[in-house]
Amino acid sequence: MSTGQQSSYRSLKRQQVIVGYLCILPAILGLFIFTLGPLLYSLYLSFTDWTILKPKQWVGFDNYRQIFTQDLFFFDSLKATAYYAIGSVAASILFCFIVALFLNQKIRGRAAFRAIFYLPSIIPVLASSIIWLWLYNPDFGIINHLLSFIGIDKLMWVNSPDTSVLSMIIIAVWGSGNVIVIFLAGLQDVPAHLLEAVEIDGGGWWHKLRSVTIPLMSPIIFYNVILGFVNSITAFTQAYAMTQGGPGNSTLFYAFYIYREAFQRQNMGYACALAWVLFIIVAFFTYLLFRSSAGWVHYEGGNK
Repeated sequence: MSTGQQSSYRSLKRQQVIVGYLCILPAILGLFIFTLGPLLYSLYLSFTDWTILKPKQWVGFDNYRQIFTQDLFFFDSLKATAYYAIGSVAASILFCFIVALFLNQKIRGRAAFRAIFYLPSIIPVLASSIIWLWLYNPDFGIINHLLSFIGIDKLMWVNSPDTSVLSMIIIAVWGSGNVIVIFLAGLQDVPAHLLEAVEIDGGGWWHKLRSVTIPLMSPIIFYNVILGFVNSITAFTQAYAMTQGGPGNSTLFYAFYIYREAFQRQNMGYACALAWVLFIIVAFFTYLLFRSSAGWVHYEGGNK
């Protein structure tokens, strides 16, 4: 290649690189302006006392010290969020996996059943929360009316600290149709010859489920656990629309508590500190989930 050709080639490559960077420039700017920028600014605000209408005052670690030593609402919100996260994830995974197994069979009206189970997941959370408020109404709600036919006394549902979180877990399970779709897609990829091999060896449905289906579905189960954990630990709309954190702080979910400090009490610096504590909690438990996956998640080829 001559010197002139090399120069033209380098010029062409340089132009291609410039065009490439120009094409991804909006995404890069969006990342810095709308994600990394606010993230770092919120970290700075977490070390300040700022009520929006007054100038910021640097207070160092006072906000974090108050969270762990003086703020009783912090521990109430952690307890409520943990109860909801563990209950909703476990119940949703179990329910959706069983329903997906059912919908994977050759049954009459399978397409209609799939649509019925998926439909609640596309309803906006705010709209579904209002609907469930009517259903849960202790006086004229249809759920208590139906329970009365089997001899169960009237329940207070979201109006009682004993059943408020359970009521929201039921809503989370009801709206988990997208998880059913993901499970169903995974079940349809389970090799039929492996299931037939179990049958030839004399195994029944339980042996096929335990030895073939669940191991091959473990990456998808793990994905849904991670997704459900992150979504449940940052739950906000249900508490905002249905209970405002009550009764007795039983549904004071962490994300709602951050919102209350930031926008109802205008305590923005303290809310940012709470948000960063939540970030560390989510990162820590996500790390633990990934570490634990080595013992039970089986990938194609036999790798874990």
